[in-house]
Amino acid sequence: MKNRRTSSTLFIFAIILTTLMAIGFSGCFLNVRTYKLNLPKPENLKSISIAQNESIVVIDNSNEMGNFLTLLNSNGRTTKNESIQDEPVNTDNAIKVDFNFVEKGVSTIFIYQKNSKYYIEQPYNGIYQISADDYAGVEQLIR
Repeated sequence: MKNRRTSSTLFIFAIILTTLMAIGFSGCFLNVRTYKLNLPKPENLKSISIAQNESIVVIDNSNEMGNFLTLLNSNGRTTKNESIQDEPVNTDNAIKVDFNFVEKGVSTIFIYQKNSKYYIEQPYNGIYQISADDYAGVEQLIR
């Protein structure tokens, strides 16, 4: 009798422990933050500077700036990957995009290829995966 009672007590304890662990692990994953790419509105911009290596292109036409921003923000980009640096690390030939505001100030994003994938990184916000076509569209502007 005593052996059966001990077995059922251990079984109940194991179920309670497993349940508590499952709740704890799910709580860790539920608090993952989602980041949204923050791009300015064309009417707030004086110009957009796009630079890669020695090449620099400046867009100051409002229609062209709007088209460029639409290209970058297609599908309303969101991510769970946080950017914690001023610039991307371990990348070559990153494209630096500076948004020059009418009021004053500059906001910067980086567009790059890493491990056969393409990304937009907004410092201290997020790292967003983009398509090869979107990357090619940006790269085409600076050639």
